[in-house]
Amino acid sequence: MANSRGEAGPLRWFSLWPQIRGNAVSLLAVGFVLWLIIAPLFLLITFSFREGTPWQPGNFTVQHYITAYSDPQVYIMFLNTALLAAGSTLLALAIAVLFAFLTERTDMPFRNVAWGLMLVPMAMPGILFAISWTLLLSPKIGLFNVWLRSIASLFGMEMHEGPLNIYSLWGMVFLEGIRGVTTIFLMVVGAFRAMDPNFEEASRVCGASNRMTFFRIFIPMLMPALFAAGMYSFMTHLESLEIPIVIGFPAGIYVLPTYIYFAAQRFAPPRYGLSAALGATFLVASLILVYWYRRLIGRGESFTTVTGKGYRPRIISLGKWRYPAFALFLIYFTVTIAAPTFVLLWRSLIRFYVAPSWSALAQISLANYWTVLNNEFTLHALFNTAIVGLATAFLTMFLSLVTSWVVIRSRVKWRVLLDGLTFLPHAIPGVVIGISLIILYLQPPLSYLPLYGTLWIIVLGMSASYIAFGSRTMNGAVAQLHVELEEAALAAGAQRTTVLRTVVFPLLLPAFVSGWIWVASHSLRSFSIPLMLSTRETQVLSVVMWDLWDQGRAGPTAALGVLIIVALAVFSTTGRWLVSRVSRQEGSG
Repeated sequence: MANSRGEAGPLRWFSLWPQIRGNAVSLLAVGFVLWLIIAPLFLLITFSFREGTPWQPGNFTVQHYITAYSDPQVYIMFLNTALLAAGSTLLALAIAVLFAFLTERTDMPFRNVAWGLMLVPMAMPGILFAISWTLLLSPKIGLFNVWLRSIASLFGMEMHEGPLNIYSLWGMVFLEGIRGVTTIFLMVVGAFRAMDPNFEEASRVCGASNRMTFFRIFIPMLMPALFAAGMYSFMTHLESLEIPIVIGFPAGIYVLPTYIYFAAQRFAPPRYGLSAALGATFLVASLILVYWYRRLIGRGESFTTVTGKGYRPRIISLGKWRYPAFALFLIYFTVTIAAPTFVLLWRSLIRFYVAPSWSALAQISLANYWTVLNNEFTLHALFNTAIVGLATAFLTMFLSLVTSWVVIRSRVKWRVLLDGLTFLPHAIPGVVIGISLIILYLQPPLSYLPLYGTLWIIVLGMSASYIAFGSRTMNGAVAQLHVELEEAALAAGAQRTTVLRTVVFPLLLPAFVSGWIWVASHSLRSFSIPLMLSTRETQVLSVVMWDLWDQGRAGPTAALGVLIIVALAVFSTTGRWLVSRVSRQEGSG
């Protein structure tokens, strides 16, 4: 009996070997994803309880937490972080819901044009958006303030600065809010389009006005989608670094991401333990937020209003408010894109700042562009940026494809946990991911791997950050692919790896390419993770732009920013064309 049992184990594993070998790529990819996410965060929590440095960790201690939470300024930073995330989320949600309603459910003129223009703000990197608004609302030289003071002087009021000041917590809330509108718009606009008009008809039969219907029918029915979009936006704003470092740092207003960055990179000596302790706190908060978000998504199914019955949503007539509604959209577009782009372009064309005027046109030159393009360091950063963007996109989407296939197709018990882990990095600030990788790859024995100080550690960090988006994209695509196609290939004797390569991937190519373009475009403009992990030899363009701005070289900063906007616009346009072409070929095939 013992012998039969003793032989059963080896024989059982020997019989499973063909199945394990057939799933080797999937197992390795899933293992790498788990390592990519869990290992840095585990080491972050562990190191927060240790003395010393990442390369020479010392004894266990709780001193880092005592130091952090005995400082009253830390609680002020917690409050600033919460107010920034909550305020900007509410502002973005209000604007996004308004424009989703106007473009989908009303007869606002040029609403299709407005729908397309809602996507344009995504082309401007966050660091550049913040810099442009310092040129618009800086108390002394801000273009809007210059114009307002000129108008005030006509009425006999003399002001030396202001009246508006972007260097404040509410200035940061304003910028984060208008920058986050596009994401929420894309998340809720489909719900407006798909709502059953029978609910509106019932409201109208009862004598309710359009305004009452909007607040008593539209909003309550959309509440699950609004809560989910709001939670997603809140998590995004929690980890923001670009606007707080450009706007908040000069004003002495710190949020947790900026303080973690300065503690690890600017303090002398670096206080890695303090950064790890604050990062671990952020991690706990992120886990709670991810849990709530997934609960909201799950509960959304109980509010289903779209059925199999065909219908077309009723278009609401705005009457005399049609053109004022479109004018309101034009104001938003001017504030988010037109004005920031104009002031960046103007600043890039003059060596010394003067307000735009006919007389100032004589000072226009391309000197700032020549300074940027003639700098070998900038060209080296351009090369680094291209490598990081392309490598991050390939690695992220490959891992997302395999992970989504395992989550959707397999029956293993831990697939739900795997799905949750791939979404977790979205709620973790880039600076926390950065400090986690520093601790992981500077600590023995991994310190012997030649990763820290190279471009590849930046690629790993950004892949960990963007896998949340990649896995959501591929989850939906894999779920739409009927399982019988894979079963037919397996019945013909193909290994699962072969099925994934020859059957699944070609059918999922449009979604894969779309996700690849999104990840690549965001990687090209990413700031927080490269800022934490780059050295002088591995800097990317976003970090170079911040260094130029930090040195007070506004002209070259603006010139580099304009070039980045043009490059991203060309890349996005080409990507859209490529996605549509791949989709057409897939449809015709």
